[in-house]
Amino acid sequence: MRSFALSVVGLFLLAVVAFGADQDKTDLSGTWKVDPSRVEPNQGASQFMLLVEDTGSAIHIRETRGPNLKEDVSDFTCGTMGKECSMMDGGEKAAVSVYYNGPALVVLKTHGRRGSSVEKKRLSMSPAGDSLIVEITPIVPKGKTERLVLSKGHQPR
Repeated sequence: MRSFALSVVGLFLLAVVAFGADQDKTDLSGTWKVDPSRVEPNQGASQFMLLVEDTGSAIHIRETRGPNLKEDVSDFTCGTMGKECSMMDGGEKAAVSVYYNGPALVVLKTHGRRGSSVEKKRLSMSPAGDSLIVEITPIVPKGKTERLVLSKGHQPR
């Protein structure tokens, strides 16, 4: 009887932790475009756009960096538990893993010849909740973090 009671309490605590973890997630779904008033002049990211679709069990992200649909678009659907998935990055194959770190969504992308480049993107809502902050950090080779502020746009037709 004692072990049954401990099991019930353990399952209850597990459910509370799982529910709390889901509460930390922020819904990042929507079409996000660079806010022109918040772009540094030499940043060159004026055409950057993200389409984010969160289904609960997986997330779909389509990133557009410019006008060339073959070279400037990345697209993937992946679970959010850190398991590696394949993706298309500008016509090239790459690998990505996605996970939540509190309310922020972290996307690790490995691409290039034999995985020679690794990039980390951190997506989080602004404190006011009206914009999406994207921090792009080159890990291999090491580089400077770029910070973009995106505003929610309308769905493309």
